[in-house]
Formats: sequence, C-alpha cells, structure tokens
Amino acid sequence: MVPALVLAVLLGPMKGRADEEPSARIRSPKPEAETGYQFTAKGRSSNIPEGQVVMLFRPIGESGFLFPLSEELKGNRSFSEKVYHESEDEGSQVIQVRMLPLGLAAKAAQYRRKILQWYKEGKTGPQPSLAPGLLESSQRLAEVVYELERK
Repeated sequence: MVPALVLAVLLGPMKGRADEEPSARIRSPKPEAETGYQFTAKGRSSNIPEGQVVMLFRPIGESGFLFPLSEELKGNRSFSEKVYHESEDEGSQVIQVRMLPLGLAAKAAQYRRKILQWYKEGKTGPQPSLAPGLLESSQRLAEVVYELERK
C-alpha cells in the first residue's frame, strides 16, 4: 500500500495517459437539433498525437465524399467553426471531426480554399477536385447528425 501511495505522490496529477485514444466531442449542434443554414459548430478534441491535427468534414452524397468545412485545427483544445449550407441543402446533415496527419490536412485545406474561390468567382472554369481516396487514412473521432430548418 505504501509503495503505491509514494508512486502516486511522485507522479502527481497527470494530464493524460499515453494509452488514451484520440477523441473529440461536438457540443454544438446537438444531435437531431434543428439549425439554420449558417451556424457555429463547437467542440473539443483530446489526446491528439504530435504531427496530427483535426478538421471538420461533411460527408456528401451516396459516396460519402468528405468536404472539408474547416482549415487545420490544432488538437487538444476547443474549436469553434462557422458552417454554411447552400440554399438547396435540406433535411438531415452530418458533421464529422476527423484526425489526420499535417501533410494530408494541408492538402484538404488547400482544396477547400480552391473550391471556395471557385464558388466566389461564379463557378467558372473546371471544378477543383480532391484526389479520390485521399482522406481514407483520416480517422473519424466524432460525428453529429442535425436537421436544417424547414424553409
């Protein structure tokens, strides 16, 4: 009993254990909540290893194509990110928090910037694309399903 107590005192309070899995929690929107077409997604990630970041994604279509909703977000902290839906979006929607390596996150963020610029310019020229399967190595940490307000 005494050796265990001595060990606990020597180690002191530990911030996180090395064997804990990376995780995330989405605080807003709440599951099944009804939201407007523009809102702020809020949450927190924990136990994200060095060299990894988190990003918010939206699965789109039957293929589940992952559209990046944010730039790279540092792990192990709270996040707050504006989410915008197009007027033709309706019904159930999904946001995912995914963990991915820095290099892969940079490619996804670059794609996001290109597609947003393409929209801003009136969708002229070829649509920017993201290599199929590029995000397969990312890890889903959290997901929430919510409803868009009825028009």
